[in-house]
Amino acid sequence: MTDPAAAPVLFRAHWTIYLPSLVVAAVWAGVYFWADTREPPLAAIRSVALAIEAVVVPLLLLHAFMRARSLRVAVAAGALDAQWGFPWRRRLALPLRDIAAVQVRPSIAQRLFGGGALAVTLGNGKRHLIADLGDPAAVARIVAAHQGGEGA
Repeated sequence: MTDPAAAPVLFRAHWTIYLPSLVVAAVWAGVYFWADTREPPLAAIRSVALAIEAVVVPLLLLHAFMRARSLRVAVAAGALDAQWGFPWRRRLALPLRDIAAVQVRPSIAQRLFGGGALAVTLGNGKRHLIADLGDPAAVARIVAAHQGGEGA
């Protein structure tokens, strides 16, 4: 088991952070080709689909990329240091002893492909959710190991 007092363990975003953008791209590509194969071709729908593919999809991918770059969770020296969010970055730095519970909450896609969200509940009842994390189960194990070792 990883010792929380040892060298920092860094966790980053999982690739599934890009999945919603890729689904939007695939759906609108399908709409484009569907509208193009109608007789007569549905030019208005085809134009809307092309505009979404040209403008919206790149913006969604850029947003996911910036979220992925900003997402990091480090566990070191008995503390959890998390940073996530774009365009407004959030930062959470707290000792592991202040954490009452951690839960892993994967979405359906993340159950299939890995990754998930980490729900952190503090002793005072405040909750934080860090979504799209690469290995939230490892963070939960490290925190649980520290909490279990604290009473021994």
